[in-house]
Amino acid sequence: MAEAAGTASEELRETGRNASGTRRRFRPPGGVYRPGAVLVGAVLTAVAVAWLGGRSAPLPTAAGDGSAGSPGWRVFAMFAGVLPLLALRSPMAELEALGSSRFHRSRGLRLAGLWGASVLLFLGIAAVAVEGRVLGAMAVALPGWAGLGLLGGRALGWRQAWVLPGIVLCAVTYWGFDDAGGTYPWWDMTRAPVTENPLGALVSAVLLLTGLLAFSLTPWRLRRLARPLRRLGRKP
Repeated sequence: MAEAAGTASEELRETGRNASGTRRRFRPPGGVYRPGAVLVGAVLTAVAVAWLGGRSAPLPTAAGDGSAGSPGWRVFAMFAGVLPLLALRSPMAELEALGSSRFHRSRGLRLAGLWGASVLLFLGIAAVAVEGRVLGAMAVALPGWAGLGLLGGRALGWRQAWVLPGIVLCAVTYWGFDDAGGTYPWWDMTRAPVTENPLGALVSAVLLLTGLLAFSLTPWRLRRLARPLRRLGRKP
C-alpha cells in the first residue's frame, strides 16, 4: 500500500513538470479567455466611434428614400456590447458546459466583470469625441445588445454570439423609422438616451434579463427542470 501511494505521488509530481523538467502550476482558465484582447478591442471600437461614428452605415430602411440609415456609432455600440461574450468561446466548451454550479457561478462573475470594464472603457474613450446625446443612446443600448448576444451565444455557440444582435440591428434599422413623421418607435432602444425614450431603456433591460436567464440554463439545470415533466409523462 505504501509503495502504491509513493508511486501515485511520484506520478502527480511528474504531471506538474513540463518537457524541460521545470515545475509548472496548473491554473484553470475559469471559462473566460483572453480578457486582455477584449479590452484592447473595446479601446479600438471607441476609437472607431470617434473616427467613423458620424458616418451612416449603408443598411436598407423601409422608408426607401435613402434619407435614413444607421449611424456608425450604432453599429460600433452593438459590437462593443457583444465583444466580451466572445471571451466565452472555448476549445473545451462541451466539458465546461457540464461543470459544477461553482464553476458556472465563477464564470458568470468573471464575465460580468469583464463586460463592465470593457463597457466603461468604451464609453469613457468615446465620451471624448461624441456628444452627450449619442453617448447616452449607446449606454442605453449596450445592455440590450449584451442580452441578445447571450441569447444568440447560448443557441448558436459563443463564437456566433454576434449573429442575433446583427440581425436585430438590421431589423430595427429597416422598420424603426417613420417616414411620415421622421420619428422612431418606442421599442427602438438604440436611438435616444433614457431621458428621451424611457421605454427603450426598459426594452434594453428586459433583453438583458432574458439573456442572463438563457446564460444560466446550463445542461444540468435544464435536466433538473425537465424532471417534473418526465415524471408527469410516466404517470398512467
